[in-house]
Amino acid sequence: MKILLAAVDLQEGAERVVERAGMLAAQLNARLHLVHVINEAMVLYEPMVEISVRRRLQQGANQALDQLIHQLPAAQAAVTERHVMLGKPSQALARKAAELNADLVIAGRQHDEPVQELFLGTTVERLLRRCTMPVLVVCNTSRIQPYHHLVAATDFSRSSHHALRSGLMLAPKANATLVHVFEPPMLLRLLQQDNMHPDSMMAHQRSRIEQEVQEEMSHFIATDDHHRISTRIMSGEVKKTILSVVEETHAQLLVLGYHGRQGISRLLVGNLAMSFLSAPPCDVLVAR
Repeated sequence: MKILLAAVDLQEGAERVVERAGMLAAQLNARLHLVHVINEAMVLYEPMVEISVRRRLQQGANQALDQLIHQLPAAQAAVTERHVMLGKPSQALARKAAELNADLVIAGRQHDEPVQELFLGTTVERLLRRCTMPVLVVCNTSRIQPYHHLVAATDFSRSSHHALRSGLMLAPKANATLVHVFEPPMLLRLLQQDNMHPDSMMAHQRSRIEQEVQEEMSHFIATDDHHRISTRIMSGEVKKTILSVVEETHAQLLVLGYHGRQGISRLLVGNLAMSFLSAPPCDVLVAR
């Protein structure tokens, strides 16, 4: 990853996004671009003063981005560029990311209007639908530090493979827990509710999944990374189970694929990724 784009909304939490982006850029020896998009709706209905309003907004945004750049270490600030654009935030950011050929987009939990978020989703969610590169969402509650542990949810789709590889690249010294969650078939759940304890059926299901996990791991996890990756095969409700692993391991990064696959896990990864963005437990990396 040699080109990083940080989406900066200049609201609360923007400093944390820039701090994380600067840390990753230094770690990866990458160029960093800070991008702020002035929402076109702010000047769309003021044709008589549109030019002057736009100019003032652009000047203010450039000054604010300069201040954020100056807070970075000098070496990093020297290779950081700023861009101020006018347009629809998600569209403009995706277009700029493609123009720069960015390897990663970094964003914070956006502050959209409640009604707009209800019907259209947040800026980050719309950005995920448009971007082909991984998107890292920086959590406002976590302290900015190097990633020491990450949790990756997987159904062994191409998307989850890409997400894990990206996560390992962002956290080259971190330990990783690879979590595969399967929901017991309806028959097993009904038997459990009747206290019939179908342990043998569950054991057979788990054994079958473990075999597939081992086969898949040999194909998509690099040999050099085997020593820092542990795997867990768990049953239960997917989101709740993954959250429990994040809390237990004190992970600073949760890694998810955007597109899942149908199969034994029934892990609907795209919907899962979106659900985590409403209240991220830590930084969340999503990849296609």
